[in-house]
Amino acid sequence: MPIQTRYPRANLAACMLPWTDQFKLDVGVFEQHVQDAINGGYRNLYLMGTAGEGYALTDTQFKEIVGHFARLAVKPGLDPQIGVISLSMGQVIERIAWARDQGIRMFQISLPSWGALSLPEMMLFFETVCGTFPDCRFLHYNLPRTKHIITGPQYRQIMKEVPNLVATKNSTSDYARVADLMKHAGELQHFFLEGGFAFGSLLGECSLLCSYDALFPKTTWEFFEAGGRRDKDTLFRIHILLNEVDKVLFGHCQRAMIDGSYDKTFLWLRNPKFSNRVLPPYLGLSKEESAVCRSLFEQHYQHVP
Repeated sequence: MPIQTRYPRANLAACMLPWTDQFKLDVGVFEQHVQDAINGGYRNLYLMGTAGEGYALTDTQFKEIVGHFARLAVKPGLDPQIGVISLSMGQVIERIAWARDQGIRMFQISLPSWGALSLPEMMLFFETVCGTFPDCRFLHYNLPRTKHIITGPQYRQIMKEVPNLVATKNSTSDYARVADLMKHAGELQHFFLEGGFAFGSLLGECSLLCSYDALFPKTTWEFFEAGGRRDKDTLFRIHILLNEVDKVLFGHCQRAMIDGSYDKTFLWLRNPKFSNRVLPPYLGLSKEESAVCRSLFEQHYQHVP
């Protein structure tokens, strides 16, 4: 019998933040970007994960951006989500409270990352943050930067005490980790990036956190729908295609860059009005590197829908 998940299966789209050359939010471009995602069929969309620079915002910026987003996305039939990243659990709670007042009821949280939390500290974090807002739902962003990757059995322990933890987000392409989450914490809705989604879909119900929706909108939906059908041939055909994109487009960049540098460039390739700048002190792609990316995109991927 299929496991009943706490959150419905979804194709979750990340919204990025376009900055002007003075590093102010380009409001018009941002609002069009959010509206384009909604027009493209996305009912689940979020702001301020790692690629969305949620780690870098002041409280003033956070409130301004959530305000613009909420006016567009807090509507019947949509389930907007806000990411909250902070070293301070108190700030996490304050930001959730403010966004909740704007109508948001779904939040993406990650563990504080200054030091790895012990298991009792981790339980305290989830019980306090999620328990403060019993009318809200929470997705946990399970990423290495927090120095504690939560396993399936650990999630099962958390689930017993935290009924409104409903989902996880995992960027892993490690099939053993995917299987562990699906087997031991199947009641949570697991959102996998493209690297883990195909395999996860063959094990049970899971969701897609799409990185390439702006670059390949029709292909992304085809990938997601193939997961629901457990269509192995289509899943792995698209998996192979998407697995090569970063190497092809960014292989010439001989340095590590913050996540948003890549994701914003995907948007910029389809819409040159969307800046791929990232907030200082991080350095994104230079103009020269961006130009090479565009040339490679036109050479290899212009035809991919």
